[in-house]
Amino acid sequence: MVRLFLVMFAALCLLVGLPAHGGQYRGPGWGTPTLPPGVNPVPSTGGPTGPGGGGPSPTTGGRALTPDTVSWQTWWEFNKEPLLGPRRRAADYAVSGSDDFYLGQRRPEARVDLLRPTEADLTERIVPALAALLEAERNRDIQSACLIALGKIGRDGVDVQLEKVFQQRLLRDDQEVRESAVLALGIAGRAEALPILAALVGDTADGRRLVDRAEVGDRTRAFAAYSLGELARRSTDSALKRQVHDLLLPLLTDPETDDRDLRTAAVSALGLSCGEDNAAAHKRLAWQTVEELLRWYQLDLGRGDELVQAHAPIAIGRLLGRGTTVLHQRCKDHLAEVLAASARRSNSILQSAAVALGMLSVPAETEAADEPFSLALQSFYERGHDRQARSFAVIALGRIGGAGNRAWLLSTYARDKNATERPWLALALGLVAHATRQDGEIDATIAQLLREDLDAASSEDVRSALAVSLGLTGDPGAVPTVLAQLRERESDERQAGYLCVALALLGEQAAVPTLSAVLQRSVRRPFLLQQSAVALGRLGDKDATVLLLSLLGSGDSVAVLSAIATAIGQIGDRRSIDRLLELSRDAELTKLARAFVAASLGGVGDKDDLPWNVPLSRDSNYAAAVDTLTNGATGVLDIL
Repeated sequence: MVRLFLVMFAALCLLVGLPAHGGQYRGPGWGTPTLPPGVNPVPSTGGPTGPGGGGPSPTTGGRALTPDTVSWQTWWEFNKEPLLGPRRRAADYAVSGSDDFYLGQRRPEARVDLLRPTEADLTERIVPALAALLEAERNRDIQSACLIALGKIGRDGVDVQLEKVFQQRLLRDDQEVRESAVLALGIAGRAEALPILAALVGDTADGRRLVDRAEVGDRTRAFAAYSLGELARRSTDSALKRQVHDLLLPLLTDPETDDRDLRTAAVSALGLSCGEDNAAAHKRLAWQTVEELLRWYQLDLGRGDELVQAHAPIAIGRLLGRGTTVLHQRCKDHLAEVLAASARRSNSILQSAAVALGMLSVPAETEAADEPFSLALQSFYERGHDRQARSFAVIALGRIGGAGNRAWLLSTYARDKNATERPWLALALGLVAHATRQDGEIDATIAQLLREDLDAASSEDVRSALAVSLGLTGDPGAVPTVLAQLRERESDERQAGYLCVALALLGEQAAVPTLSAVLQRSVRRPFLLQQSAVALGRLGDKDATVLLLSLLGSGDSVAVLSAIATAIGQIGDRRSIDRLLELSRDAELTKLARAFVAASLGGVGDKDDLPWNVPLSRDSNYAAAVDTLTNGATGVLDIL
């Protein structure tokens, strides 16, 4: 599953103090600064490694870290993509330095989309190149990167049939490659994958033949469950969704199924299965699934199973969305009772109850019957014992919004000067203002408060949170402040990176030249390089990829190479295809470098405008993680 990105941030740990965590930065302390199983610190010979193919995994020598889930940065990194918005690949954005940029585009006219890959680019060039690389190289990183990249593109190519390619890799003697193939089947989102995934998740005779083993194995079955949820989410076929439901539900109700990863995967996948866009067409199945999950969640399975049960409220929130139906109210009543109960529940249960209330509730100004749920969240923040659950409660209030929650958040922010709590309160205020911005207005009060505090803040962590929160307000008046802070703080890579993010959130086209200059000065600072590049991509700067490609050939470290390649993939400019295809065939490059190139090709050709796992990462209870969901390295939320 593109575990190569773990190496990217293992290198970042050594170079700039950032932790390793699979495909993307997830906040301080997330993951461990070690190389993934089978990945050597020097180029491999291309042979099998890891389980079934080599010795123990080497490490970088860094110390193991406990994931810092209580950091606001961790929440932001799991939830940022929908707030940043989809990558802007249309060709009607001004290029920095052009006449259009300085004078404004002169007249509206239909323009050819030069940046988005064409169908021919995908089926005749990228897909065949990735398939050829799969056949030529057995290296684990290259195999995993190519498989996930093909899944993200989701199209057959010339002489390439995706399901056949994926199925062949199920026979590999490498667990990671098998898992990558299983997950790619769901990411591709094609109905042809259903019988393969059904056989794997059910550990049937057919499933065992697919992997050529005496049993499929719980970990592979867990990935098949996640993949089924992703397949059902993408499908508009009610019969397919029903079949996926019928495959997954028994994994919860069968007492013989006791693997935490498998059951967590089943719960999470059920939460995805009805799909956000198709909710209206599949309400009956969604409501049935909510009833089943609620009953299972309310069972007393013992403290040891509460970690798995904690994912049920999140799944319910995804299935129902925000609303005031009778079923909504039943769910919200129960979750509010959980937060208010005098008997201590496990922290994971409390955390998910807070998150789910934020997903389900509406402001009291819209529905008076929902006021107790906001009050329950406010009360829990004031008296709750678990710091993570209290932080999630604040975010939930920001998600719900409304005048009452806004007033409470402003009051609490004004009196709570704790450097640990303040970033969460600022983010919640930013979410309230972001919702107002979506309605076409700017919350000037919140924007001014955050702007003044950004200037006055003395803590690096608080300052970074304030920058992101200020960006969420969309206030044009904040741009000079953020630009001034970026000029002053550019030497601090972490702060400067989040200031770049703030400019992207503000949507400020005039910041493009500054961001371009920062990017060029950040060749040896991977985190800042990637943040500035992604900001340029989100602002629609058509020169960003050209600049990154010029740097790609001059990068002299794994961390820099990976940051450049990742940013190229996230921007998705078709002008990068020629160079990336050339590099994918370059035998002089290390195996790891070619794997990064393959991942970039998958990003450029991605059929989705947001990363494939956003429906799973947004509003997730990442603090109640099992290994296959997220561990900072090898879970489905760690994969780009």
